Amino acid sequence: MKAPRPGTWCPDPAAYLAALRAEFPSWGIIADPERPIWMAVRGSGLFVRATDGFTLRQRLLEISRR
Repeated sequence: MKAPRPGTWCPDPAAYLAALRAEFPSWGIIADPERPIWMAVRGSGLFVRATDGFTLRQRLLEISRR
């Protein structure tokens, strides 16, 4: 899954959300692309927020590398 250039709108945020959920099955991921708010939660102690799905994916990848 590659991110487009910064500022490029993803034509189908629902499809990207589904892809994120498939890639990170141990996370609860929700999104409101019109606001823009993308959030992921794992357990009761880990919460990640981003303004778009691409940024959220990068942050989740960074966390998973730790």
